[in-house]
Amino acid sequence: MNKQCEPEPEPEPEPEPEPEPEPEDETLGEIDLSRIVLPDLSGFYKSILKPYREQQSHLSRLVAGLAVPRVAIPTSELTAAVEAMRFDMVDLTGFNDAITRALAPLTAATFQTARWHQVFSSLAEAARSIYPENLRELAPRLDEMETLLVDEGIPLMWVPGPSTVQVLLEAPDAAARRRLIGQRWKGIVNSCEDALEEVRHPDLQDVRSFALDVVDALRDGHTSAAQALATNLLDSILQRHLSQALRVELTRNDFKKNGAKFKLDAYKFRTACTFAPVWYAHAKYFPANGGTIPRTFGRHPSAHGVSKAQYSRINTVYALMLVTSVTKLFDTELP
Repeated sequence: MNKQCEPEPEPEPEPEPEPEPEPEDETLGEIDLSRIVLPDLSGFYKSILKPYREQQSHLSRLVAGLAVPRVAIPTSELTAAVEAMRFDMVDLTGFNDAITRALAPLTAATFQTARWHQVFSSLAEAARSIYPENLRELAPRLDEMETLLVDEGIPLMWVPGPSTVQVLLEAPDAAARRRLIGQRWKGIVNSCEDALEEVRHPDLQDVRSFALDVVDALRDGHTSAAQALATNLLDSILQRHLSQALRVELTRNDFKKNGAKFKLDAYKFRTACTFAPVWYAHAKYFPANGGTIPRTFGRHPSAHGVSKAQYSRINTVYALMLVTSVTKLFDTELP
């Protein structure tokens, strides 16, 4: 607080001197801050800040009285749980790595097995491709077919159909197989017709036409005419499309003389299997020697031993199968 002093008696006013004119070019001097008297504002600030301080104090007491729930986190237990989870993850990672290492050989083996399976499948497919269509699914071994081809002269290439081939392979002996051909002759003729219809080579169109005449004659009951045409047609095909040396080699059948058989392994698969029955059909027959006319189909007895023993529907079916097989082989091999 400022002390209040009693007022002193004011002196009588003196006459004011007239102000002297300021020089025009003279600058102002520095201001003396000590001569400036500032007002006392301390009471003003207190009066302004008092309500604010009271409000702050009231809010502090209000907040202090509020019941705010507190969450206590069990630090030690949480740390233990997190650590346990970390160890579990480490264990699982190790387990997965162990499984991966254990399965690696199996995975590689499986991959290799799949590759080998693909290779063998390709080889099997390539092996099946050497068979004509009627044998492709059955894929019989050469030793399974040898008896039928070489010892009995039954054509198996392109004709007959797959079901007939299967029952022929399963039949117990030659007599049973011959009966089956007699029983299934209509189906075999149909198979021959279907195969001949597919012949496309331009040099075989006459052969195809005459072979289909054999089919028609056989169906119409003209068995003898059909057999004679088929036999001469077979001769014509061989004469036209084989050299003399090769034709003699493939048809020379001296089995009765020296027991020599057709050698399947001397030729490519299709050639061997097609011409083995042709070789069989060229078994020697000399009527001048007084030999018995064979009952099985043969080129020589058909030409030189015309008789009811040789000429029959079943022998005509054999002849038609031979013509069809040879024609189909040339259709695939001729340039």
